This record gives sequence, structure tokens and C-alpha cells, in this order.
Amino acid sequence: MKSIKNIIALVCLYMLSACEEKPLVIPDFVPPTSGKVVLIEEFTGASCTGCPAGAAKVEELLNLLPNNVAAVAIHGAFLSEPIANKSKYDFRNEDAAVLEQEPSFALQSKPAAMIDRSEVFPGQPIIKDSPPSWGFFVEELLKEAQELELSIDAIVDNGVLEVTVFGTALVDLPGNYNLGVYVTQSHIVDYQKTNGSTISDFEFNHFLRKSLTSVPYGNILDSDLVIGDSFERNFTFTLPTDLDPMIPEWKVEDLEVVAYVSRDGGTVAPIIQAAKKKL
Repeated sequence: MKSIKNIIALVCLYMLSACEEKPLVIPDFVPPTSGKVVLIEEFTGASCTGCPAGAAKVEELLNLLPNNVAAVAIHGAFLSEPIANKSKYDFRNEDAAVLEQEPSFALQSKPAAMIDRSEVFPGQPIIKDSPPSWGFFVEELLKEAQELELSIDAIVDNGVLEVTVFGTALVDLPGNYNLGVYVTQSHIVDYQKTNGSTISDFEFNHFLRKSLTSVPYGNILDSDLVIGDSFERNFTFTLPTDLDPMIPEWKVEDLEVVAYVSRDGGTVAPIIQAAKKKL
């Protein structure tokens, strides 16, 4: 009888030890070692109550992956109008409206983003409308091999922005390719709607000011690049000075040039590499 009790006691002790809570071990973040850069095109707006969450996610990813993520904030027409009697600025412009209204992108709500204009997984929409998921899609795309080296030189001389984009194929790239070049501006403080209220000192970053190439798909680049092929494209843009009071001043120190190269597949044109250059 005593032996049976001892066995029962041992079984109970084993079960208790097996049920002990063990600490969750989270592996250290390992940044990518390749030069691949992913582009986040974020659809946002001052009148979009959910958009601060999208902006926060973009900043989180830029801080986590400063060498592998570029970002553009697109203030088109939908939920982008200034807040009546509060907003100092109107962030909308024609280039942003064209991007937002492109039928093949099929934007239906905000916040939303295109990440390399890719489905990521076959059959998925190009538009990703859940900010918490954006990091996962970025991580998946950064697993892909870098196919193109892309870099930017940019200066402002006497009020003229001069941009040169350089590219070199790292693998054979059959087919047609497009080049897109954006100018963005950051550190603009204004009102932003949020759930149930407004934020009076919201910082708008990566705001699309101008596309130096055709929107929405960029300029035709080259066809059938082979490994080692290089290209160079030059752009100039005179920074406007005679602005409507609602249009933010162009501040050179807050500007950034963002470039991308995409495969030309008609209405499906996934980006294969992006680059960015602060002035």
C-alpha cells in the first residue's frame, strides 16, 4: 500500500513539474545582410482617423530596417482633405491623386499600403490594409535575392533639385523595366484626425511632394538587362517658391529622393529594388 502511495506521489510530482511555466525565448532580431531595399507606398490622409496607426508602423519599420526600407506617404483625395478650421496645410497633390485612384491598385480603405507593389503571396491583393501585417510582408520580401544595385545622387543648386539615379543589374533581367522617382518631405507638423479627436501636433513624414517620373508606373527604362548592365538617368526640378498659404514650404533639409525599379507587366508591376537619398 505504501509503495502505491509513493508511486502516486511521484506521478503527481512529475505532472506538476511538466506543467511549470517556462519563459518564452524570443530570438534576437537579425537584420538582412543583402542590399535589397523594399518600398512602402502608404495611402494616408489628415482626415483619416485610423491613419496615425499606419504612420507609426511605417516609422517602426524604418527604424528597425533603416538600410532596407524606403517609404512614401501618399495624400490623394480620399480622406486627405484638410480638417476644417484647424489644418494649416493641404497635403494633397495631383501625383498623389493619380496614384491613389489607379484602378489596378484597387484602394478601398485607409490606412493601406503597397509593399513593393507585390502580392507577396499569389492571389493576395496588392493593397495591404492592416498596418500590423506590414512588417510581415516586408520581412517576406527581404528574403528575396537582390537583383539590382540602385543608388541616387541629389543636390539643390540655386533652387533647382538635380537628381541622378544609377543602376546595375546583379543578375540577368529579361523583360521590360520602369524607373520611378519621388521627392518627399518630412517633419511637417499639423492637425491629424484620430479616433474620437484630433492630434494638434502630428508630424507628417515622407509626404509625397512630387514625382519626377510618370505616375503611376514611372518611365520606361531598359529591356532585357544582363548581369553587369548599367544605366544612369538625370532629372531636374525647380523648387516652387510662390505657393498658396495652404501648401507647405519646400525645405531642402527635410527633402528625400526615393527611386524604384519595377518589372513592366501591364497592370502588375512589382518593384524589384528601391533606393533613397536625403538631401
